[in-house]
Amino acid sequence: MIKIFSKTAFTLIELLVAITLVTIVLLGVFAINSVLNTNSLDYSNRYSVRSALQATLNHILNNASLAVGSANANDSGILIGAITGDANTFCIHQAANANQVSSTSDIWLCYSWSANTITWCAETYSTGAVDPRGATSCSSPSVSLVPTTSVHFLGTSFNSFSSTPPGPPTFTPSGASQLLFTITLQGCLNNALGTCSNTGTSTDLTNNPEFQVTGSVIPTGESM
Repeated sequence: MIKIFSKTAFTLIELLVAITLVTIVLLGVFAINSVLNTNSLDYSNRYSVRSALQATLNHILNNASLAVGSANANDSGILIGAITGDANTFCIHQAANANQVSSTSDIWLCYSWSANTITWCAETYSTGAVDPRGATSCSSPSVSLVPTTSVHFLGTSFNSFSSTPPGPPTFTPSGASQLLFTITLQGCLNNALGTCSNTGTSTDLTNNPEFQVTGSVIPTGESM
C-alpha cells in the first residue's frame, strides 16, 4: 500500500499556533474598537459642552457690542448685578432700531441666570429715570417686555453671574475713551452632577467634562 502525505496539511501544533494568533488578533481588534468608541464618546461630550458654552458666549458678546451710553451716572450702557435688583442679572442698553429685537424704541437686553439656566429678554428702557432705568431680572420682570412674554432660553451654565469663580461680568476702562466688557462662562455636560466643580475642572472628565470660556468686547457706542 502506498501512503500519501499532503505537504499542505496542518499539524496539531500548527493548528494551535494559528488559533492562538487569530485569538490575539481578535482581542486586539476588540480592544482598539473599545478605545476608539471611548475616545469618540469623550470627544463628542467635550465638543458638546464647549460648543454650547461658546454659542452662549457669542450671543452675549454680540449684544454687548451694541451697548450705548457713557460712564456718567445713570447713563452706563451695561448694568450688572445688584443694580438691576438681581445679583444674577446684567442688562445692556441698546438703541432704537439697532437692537436684538428690532424695537423702534431703546431697550434693555437682559441676561438672567437661575438653576443652571441662562435666559435673555428685552425690556422697556426708561429714558431719564435713575438707575436701573427699567433694567431688571428676566425671571420676574417688573417692567414691560418687548414684545410681551419674550423670555428666551439661551443655554446652561454651572456658575451663576455672581459666583466666584469664575466671577461676575465686568465693565471696566480699557483705554482713554473706551470701556471693556468681559465675561466667563463655566459648565459641565450635566451641571446637576456632583462631579461638576467650582474650579473649572470636573472630577470626571470622561463622563461629565467641564469647560470655561471667556470673552471680551469693546462697545463702540459706549464712551468714558
